[in-house]
Amino acid sequence: MPGPSPNSIKTSALKSKILHVAQTSVYQVKVQPPSRVVSFLNSGTRNFNYSADGENVELMCSAASLPGANLFTHEATNDFAGMSEKMAYRKDFGNTLDLTFMVNNRYDVIELFDGWVDFIAGQSSDNRGYFNSAVSYRMNYPQTYRSNVYLTKFEKNATAERRRSKSDSYQLQYTFVDAFPISIAPTQVSYEASNVLKYNISLSYTRYIRERKYT
Repeated sequence: MPGPSPNSIKTSALKSKILHVAQTSVYQVKVQPPSRVVSFLNSGTRNFNYSADGENVELMCSAASLPGANLFTHEATNDFAGMSEKMAYRKDFGNTLDLTFMVNNRYDVIELFDGWVDFIAGQSSDNRGYFNSAVSYRMNYPQTYRSNVYLTKFEKNATAERRRSKSDSYQLQYTFVDAFPISIAPTQVSYEASNVLKYNISLSYTRYIRERKYT
């Protein structure tokens, strides 16, 4: 049986068919720490108010990764003569969500995520006792430091396009379930030419849910 024949497409039709492409630079991150972490950040000497300053931090996210997916497979060999087949038995949602932030001159993003990690590790809000080399610690329970994190991918002209064409526009919303920070990369400073200070964070999650929504 022959394959499909090539379609004939007029040049005038190409714009509507293939030139409306998504841009990498239009997205939004919503971190939304759990209530116990928010209270911890707003207490002691930390003095970070997520309700007032959290949105500003999230807007400073300069890079993020849309997650991929893998299937774990089992290989069946010679069930049919001379053939090997792969059969999926589990979906792998990946391990981490990696985010890069620009740091403002109040260092809010550092206080947010470093403070979140400190809460997980049972550190006091004012660092009391941590200057003692023999200090002990007790980790907090997972239900107190895990929450959903959201990453929304959309297009900057979506609203205008909808008004103009009377058609639906789309966005992708990723919900990362039970997320929390597990790794903060070292941040380099030097006396060389100044650049914007960047802050790299990795969050763990149990699974993600992707939804395509109409706007």
